Amino acid sequence: MNNKLENIIIKYLNKLYGDLKVYRTDKVPDSVFFVKNKKVYMEQELESGRLYVDYGTIWEDLKTIFSLETPEIQSIIIKWVEETYKLRGVTTLLQIQMNMILVEETYKLRGVTTRLLPNRKV
Repeated sequence: MNNKLENIIIKYLNKLYGDLKVYRTDKVPDSVFFVKNKKVYMEQELESGRLYVDYGTIWEDLKTIFSLETPEIQSIIIKWVEETYKLRGVTTLLQIQMNMILVEETYKLRGVTTRLLPNRKV
């Protein structure tokens, strides 16, 4: 992928997903969730560094709009979260995980307070 296309994709991701809020819950204490409008878009497992990305939104956008293959999607997402969310040492995975669903349900039922966490290397 050339730098020009990469920059276009990063701008696209920032426009749609650059304002995700960090959310943590005692129900899943080892993960950080990235949410917007009561929807979980990503989950980061703190210990493993795995970053789960919702297929139906971010991943699918990159696949269909920009005709990217899985390795390209993983690479661009890693670069994007490093720049935008200051995450380091992450491995991207395509998955809709049960924890995301649990947090969305909790989020809708009870309301949440979001807070920014200090940058940390995982």
